[in-house]
Amino acid sequence: MHERDRELLARMASVNRAMGDITLRLLHVQTRDDEYEQHLRQLGKRLTELGKDLVERADEIGHVIEIDP
Repeated sequence: MHERDRELLARMASVNRAMGDITLRLLHVQTRDDEYEQHLRQLGKRLTELGKDLVERADEIGHVIEIDP
């Protein structure tokens, strides 16, 4: 396993922990749109960034090269 893989897995664990905390905050601030929006955005950004990096790493491992037609 490469160092990058370890870092990705550590980030995944961190996002997983944060997801529980953010979900609880979302449940408590449902009626306050500004806070609700902030927590949703925070979670969405973390998941999106991690997902992008995981897919990039998988592509590197599989040596996938996509060529636009």
